[in-house]
Amino acid sequence: MERLNHSSSEVLDEVLHRVNESRVRLVDLQFSDIAGGAKALTIPAELLPGVLASGYRFDGSALTGGLRKVELDLYLKPDPQTLVIFPVAENGERRARLCCTVRRRDGVSFAGDPRSVLERGLAIARNEGFEYKIGIEMEFYLLQNDPTNTAQPLDAAGYFGVGEDVISSTRDDVLTTLQTMGIGVGGAHHETGPGQEELDLPETDALRMADQLITVRQVIRSVAQRRGLRATFMPKPMVDAPGSGMHIFQQLHHVNGGDALRNDRDELSQTAYWMIGGQLNHATGMCAVVCPSVNSYKRLNAGHRAPRHATWARVSQASLIRVPSWADGESAEVELRCPDAMANPYLAFAVALACALDGIRNRTDPPDPFDESFMSYDDTELERRGVTRMPGTLGEALTAFAEDSTVHETLGDYIVDQLLTVKRDEWEAYRSHVSPWEYRRYVDA
Repeated sequence: MERLNHSSSEVLDEVLHRVNESRVRLVDLQFSDIAGGAKALTIPAELLPGVLASGYRFDGSALTGGLRKVELDLYLKPDPQTLVIFPVAENGERRARLCCTVRRRDGVSFAGDPRSVLERGLAIARNEGFEYKIGIEMEFYLLQNDPTNTAQPLDAAGYFGVGEDVISSTRDDVLTTLQTMGIGVGGAHHETGPGQEELDLPETDALRMADQLITVRQVIRSVAQRRGLRATFMPKPMVDAPGSGMHIFQQLHHVNGGDALRNDRDELSQTAYWMIGGQLNHATGMCAVVCPSVNSYKRLNAGHRAPRHATWARVSQASLIRVPSWADGESAEVELRCPDAMANPYLAFAVALACALDGIRNRTDPPDPFDESFMSYDDTELERRGVTRMPGTLGEALTAFAEDSTVHETLGDYIVDQLLTVKRDEWEAYRSHVSPWEYRRYVDA
């Protein structure tokens, strides 16, 4: 899916030409709610010229992630650069997708639109001389479609194992579908857990990556469903199996060219160290955005390559941030390892970038790298060494989130208030729930 380098009118003409040539009947206007869920409004292709010009009015309360108190008349404004045409359906019909920003009637970006938040953050970075690119390693499970609503794995294959035919063929179908749609994909393989998969998405600009992730998750779910399976991005679906993360490989380039994360000696640059320092400094504050569910913290607390502490390293996979080695001709990367795929990608990338820029502005030096396994130290020893513990629950993360002015300023008052309301309700609902574990343990005590 190449971004078109033409004037606005030429881009619009090209979009309409491709839609007509492919005989597209329906177009999904895709957007994201604040909590990260995929949303779409479907229009007949015949309406597309007018919608590209003026947008499409809709009820903007859909953005709140479940907190619907009033209707908001807002407009979906498609980004013509994001056109994706889906493969031909079984009934012979074709549909397309366009990612949208959300505008008010006067054309100004709506404060509750996650995509606009990331657009604003990238504009700030460009004004400060940087371009922000991202690559993704995303993990998920393919499970049996069990009517009991429990996680039932399909195979016992391990890391890079072939797995059962139904697993490997589903993986192949996902890759083929995404390639047909023009979405760039890297490798895909069986992960450590039973039925666990990893899909790699090569680096691209952060906005395009966020757009892609919303679609990729939907494609994975749809392909799995067609094959009688259930795909889940739940961070910790099983107690005795590894959790699923979404590792963000961040690149920072100078606007006028050149890798901002390494110096003339092919080593990490001072900018890279400050970027790491900024993200470590705000690690607890941004956690509620990049790890947004109750279940996220069961993954982090379990360890197994999930970060429990705000440290960085070049080798240790237990660290929050890792700096992978690079070959000649490759860009340096700073890998953020705590996020999971339930995060809203627009908001996750926006806060990660903002915290990095805050570190660069304030010249925040990180501590020495911690290239050791944390399993050999208890919490007391880690505290003595000055290691910050990541939030252990969603409740702790929300407290840190509410107190972080950099994260707050990045998202804006509207989104912060909505997130705190929705996620505090989620946390209180979880805390009041009586689980089967509690019943078994205490019913006869």
